[in-house]
Amino acid sequence: MAPAKADPVPKAGFDLDSVSALIHMGQLYLLQHREDRVGVAYPNCWGLFGGACEPGESAADALHRELMEELSLALTSYTPLMTCTYDLWFEGRRTRKAFFGIELSQAQAQALVLHEGQGMAWLSFSEVLARADRFVPFDLGMIALH
Repeated sequence: MAPAKADPVPKAGFDLDSVSALIHMGQLYLLQHREDRVGVAYPNCWGLFGGACEPGESAADALHRELMEELSLALTSYTPLMTCTYDLWFEGRRTRKAFFGIELSQAQAQALVLHEGQGMAWLSFSEVLARADRFVPFDLGMIALH
């Protein structure tokens, strides 16, 4: 048996601390079609809206900021769902992602303005599954749990 190797990712600290918003209206989920360019994680894939926390920023504050930046959505309520830590050994980094649930009314949904990504769409779970091969894997798992 080969000697044990040290974990490729340190056990403390994060390379990325981020938030994701599971935005839904009834049984439909609002998804972002991510940009297809260098520097974007999972380019040209579908996923939840959100992004990185700034230094010293709480997850809730990052959620408010990201949704205003990406959708012009002034968040009035949300439900904390789950925080996950991913040791991405294949990338040599450690990521923490906090997921929040947000239910929108029809009027709120109609007022959204897309500022980031190629597009957005309201999809049912079966439509999400049909795109599973073009989906951010962590976000797909969160929708499945919802």
